[in-house]
Amino acid sequence: MSAETVAVLRLAPLAVGWPSVYRYVRREVDQVIGVFDRTVGPIVDRSIEGARRRREVSRILLSTSVKVCLAMSGYAQAIGIAFQADRAVLGSSFTRVYDDLFDNFRSPRLDERLTVLFDGGPFRPRSDAESLLLALYRTIEIALRREDSEPVYAALRRMHRFQIQSRQQRGSEVSGPDLRRITRGKGGLGTTALFGLLRPALAPADERLLLELGDILQVLDDYHDVSLDRATGVVTEVTLGTVTLTETARRIRYLRREFDRQYPRCSGDRLFGMLFMMLAGALLQHLADRRRRPPGAPSRRRSGAGLTGSHPDDRRPHRLLLWPAGNIHPAAGTAPARESD
Repeated sequence: MSAETVAVLRLAPLAVGWPSVYRYVRREVDQVIGVFDRTVGPIVDRSIEGARRRREVSRILLSTSVKVCLAMSGYAQAIGIAFQADRAVLGSSFTRVYDDLFDNFRSPRLDERLTVLFDGGPFRPRSDAESLLLALYRTIEIALRREDSEPVYAALRRMHRFQIQSRQQRGSEVSGPDLRRITRGKGGLGTTALFGLLRPALAPADERLLLELGDILQVLDDYHDVSLDRATGVVTEVTLGTVTLTETARRIRYLRREFDRQYPRCSGDRLFGMLFMMLAGALLQHLADRRRRPPGAPSRRRSGAGLTGSHPDDRRPHRLLLWPAGNIHPAAGTAPARESD
C-alpha cells in the first residue's frame, strides 16, 4: 500500500461528515437553486446575448454555485455563523466568470482593466461575459454597502495580482517556489474573498484559516484537473510533482485541529467531510496519473460541454453537485480580441 493511500486512510474519521453532505444534497440544494433563480438568473438574462447561450451560462453558474455553496455552508457551520445563500451564489458565480475570462477570453488589457475595477474605478465591458462580471460585482457591492468589508476587497485585490502571475503556468518554465507562492496566493486569497462574503469584517485569525483552507482547496482542485492540465500544458504543483498527497493530508488534519481550537462549540463535519471526499478523489486521480500513457502519446482533450454530460435544463441535485460545471467561452462567431488591442 502506497504512502499516499495510507495518508488518506488515516483521515477516514472525517467521513463522519458525509451524512451532512448528503443532507445538503437532499434538503438544501433546492434552496440554493431558488436563490440562484432570484438573484443570478435575472443578471444572466440582462447580460448574456441569445437564449441558448443564456441557458448554457446559467447552467454553468448554477452548477458552480451548488458546488461552492456546499463548501461555504460547511464553513458557516464550522465557525458558527448563518449561511447566506444569496451572497454565496453571487460570489461563486462571479468567481466562475472571473476565472473563465482569464482562461478562455483574449480580452484587451483585461488584467489592467480589472485592476482598475477592484481599486474602485470604472470598467467598460468588451463582451457579454464582461457585462455579466460587472453586473455581478456591482450587485455584491450593493449587498456589502453597509458593512465593514475592506478585508474582503483587500483579499480580492491581492488575489488578482496572483491571478495575473498565474499566466506563467501556461507554456513557460516556472519554478517550484514560484508555483507554491502563486498557488497559495490565488487559492488562499480567492477563498478568503469569497467565503469572507459571509462575514466581511474578517478578523486576522479568520483570514489565516481561510488562507490555509483556500490553499488546500486549490491543491486538491489541481489534483482533480491533473489530466486536463497535462493535456493543455498548464503547469501546477501536481504536474510538476512538488506537492504530495501525504503532505496535503497532513495539512487537512492540522486545519481541522485549528478549526476545533478556534471554534470549539461549532461543527466542522460538513466542511471536513467534503475535504475528505476531495482528498479521496485526488488519490484516485493520482493513481490514475501514474498509469498514464507514455509521453508523446495523444491525449483526448475534454471540452466543457463534453464534461458535463447533462442537458442545460437538468437540475437534479446530484448532477449539479457531482458532474463538472463546464466553462464559459466566447460566443460562437466572436473573434477573440488580441491582448495588445
